[in-house]
Amino acid sequence: MITLYFFMFTALFFMIIFGAVLTKLFQKQIIINSRTEYYFDIDVAKIKREKKAKKNRDRGKNLVIMKKYTDKAKAVIDERTSKTRKKELEQRLREAGYPLKLSPIDFRFLQFLIGAFLFFAIFLLLGKTETSFFSVIVLAGVVALLGMYYPSFYISKITKKRRQEIQKKMPDFFDMVNLSIEAGMGLDASLLKVCQQTKGPLSEEFMQALDDMKLGKSRREAFADLRKRVPVHQFQSIITLLIQADMLGVGMAKVIRSLTERIREQRTQLAREQAMKAPVKMVFPMMLFIFPAMFIVLLGPLIIYMLDML
Repeated sequence: MITLYFFMFTALFFMIIFGAVLTKLFQKQIIINSRTEYYFDIDVAKIKREKKAKKNRDRGKNLVIMKKYTDKAKAVIDERTSKTRKKELEQRLREAGYPLKLSPIDFRFLQFLIGAFLFFAIFLLLGKTETSFFSVIVLAGVVALLGMYYPSFYISKITKKRRQEIQKKMPDFFDMVNLSIEAGMGLDASLLKVCQQTKGPLSEEFMQALDDMKLGKSRREAFADLRKRVPVHQFQSIITLLIQADMLGVGMAKVIRSLTERIREQRTQLAREQAMKAPVKMVFPMMLFIFPAMFIVLLGPLIIYMLDML
């Protein structure tokens, strides 16, 4: 704590010294400005406000022009992108939770924008060097392709992370739903209450299903859409059982209690499976990093001794 106070006082001291030096250096200009404002009655604040307003107007015009060109580019991309590709991108973005609220066309535009920026950046950096023009073009093209692939890779990482988070939170989520149902609440009210109290992709997906039911969909249709949106096998099997229980009129409390037990058993089995895979995954790092060092330590002195004998 004493060290922290010492650094704080030291920084404050140097800031004061720096301010005093700047004031001394620009003292003449400060006096001239103050006298000019006094004798000519210049409203400096008004001038600053006018400059700021002009800057904001210019920025607004630039944004309008930029939006105009981006809309044209998106229209061209929309025409050139097939319906199948749009559906695939829509499915991937839906599974990732719509990061940055991007539509498929916005995502494709972002890919082309990153690729174009990297291409021109590499071209301008290496264009004035002694590297041949063909090599610069090839290198810029490769970097641009990698940059265009990066958003797709990022979406895949988000999707994988989202699936893992859904699998992790399923037991606790359905336990809370089961407790609410046993307390006397309905299934929809229980889901709404749990979604309001918890955060995460699982709550977001169920809230979307509840909103679909408010808009007129039946529970079966909303749960079927929910099953399509979340490509997790365990979650899909749970939603299928909930749909069947709703069709047959089975008590939801018993169904959800058995489902949570099954989920915990599957998580235990998955942990055991990952533990069994660990030795196989450790083989290559051991061969590349650990075994060579051990051989050097064990056989190094012997090799040196044999060389001396020879």
